[in-house]
Amino acid sequence: MPVHRRVSVRALRLAAGLIVMTVFCGLPASAQMLCDCCGSDVSRITTDRKAPPALPDVCREPCRKAKRTAGLCRPVILPDVRDRARRNPLLGVDLKYLDLSGLSRPQLERVRRWAETWRARAERRYRRAKASLERGRLSPEAFGKAEARRDAIIVNYQHVIRAYRAAQPER
Repeated sequence: MPVHRRVSVRALRLAAGLIVMTVFCGLPASAQMLCDCCGSDVSRITTDRKAPPALPDVCREPCRKAKRTAGLCRPVILPDVRDRARRNPLLGVDLKYLDLSGLSRPQLERVRRWAETWRARAERRYRRAKASLERGRLSPEAFGKAEARRDAIIVNYQHVIRAYRAAQPER
């Protein structure tokens, strides 16, 4: 069998497998959107009923409804909205006060898989940076930045998992 034929058959099998997984397993783990209600002027959201222009339209209403405990702002995860951003959403947002209590079991599971996916991507990126450092292709300063980035992502990943466990219904 020619090589190009094998590749096309392999691509078809992969596509069919992805379709079957989507049908039987629900939305992919990447179908999440993290709304950083805290990174914007939250007081304006709750009083003026207008969200800052930096906040995406889909996040405005959930950010208005987000629980505010003792002056703490909570980020909001929208489990059924696909975020098209290519950057790691676990970076740059403090997820310490994330609340997942209103989500159903399938939504909670998608949030967990979403966090696992982005954590794994950060680990892969860190390993590539470490290999580049060992080969002399990356400066120690740049590696330090990559390590700090990975550490921040892991901390937020742990916050998501803590919120996930707290939101799980008792069995």
